[in-house]
Amino acid sequence: MTTTTRRTFRFVNWTLRPDQDDDAPPLMYGFRCLALTDDDTGCAAKSSLSKDPTEPQTWAFAHRREHPEHTSYAEVIERPWVMWREGST
Repeated sequence: MTTTTRRTFRFVNWTLRPDQDDDAPPLMYGFRCLALTDDDTGCAAKSSLSKDPTEPQTWAFAHRREHPEHTSYAEVIERPWVMWREGST
């Protein structure tokens, strides 16, 4: 005796968007040094992430004072995103 199971599939669309809800994690800022050292490896120094974008900028100036030849940096932004299923509230 064979049993047949009937299944129904529901396909839904998903949307990815920045999470701007009240309980979303904060937007975080940082900097990392892009300078190459004498042996052509990357410096790898980086600031801590901060909600205040001026704190990592202060770190970059302090890092440059310690390493005058390190003049190239990349901004790091951590922005929370969320997936929403179409039809969700």
